[in-house]
Amino acid sequence: MRSLITTSAIAALALSLAAGGAFAADRHEGTTPTGPENGDYYQGIFGNDDVAPPAPDARPMTSAVVVEQPRLASILHELRAANHRMDAERASGKLGPVAFSRLRREEQNIRADAAQVAAMHRGRIPNGSYAQLQRDMRRLDWNIARSA
Repeated sequence: MRSLITTSAIAALALSLAAGGAFAADRHEGTTPTGPENGDYYQGIFGNDDVAPPAPDARPMTSAVVVEQPRLASILHELRAANHRMDAERASGKLGPVAFSRLRREEQNIRADAAQVAAMHRGRIPNGSYAQLQRDMRRLDWNIARSA
């Protein structure tokens, strides 16, 4: 009896997924059979849809100084790793409360600097600021190792 219920539940799930996919793949209103357009997704990309190009401020920045967000993500990842190291050193008794609070404050200052620079540059970190943040991270890592 249990396998009949399980089989029927799996069959109902598979049928509902297939029917949902079929309804989702149905043609959208307002499309033409002459081009590769698929509703509003491609609007403005092809020349035959009479749409103006995007405004100049909506185009991505192409400056050599500004780089994408992976820099911010790497800084935040390094800060999380340093945070885990501080917690581990504190839990093992190698890091005193004064040194722990000093290192935690230093980590928070680096995080605030990274967030401020990213906010000023639309979520990106320029080369000079990234190099300074990397130096601050190396100094934090060195201070954690020295204090422990």
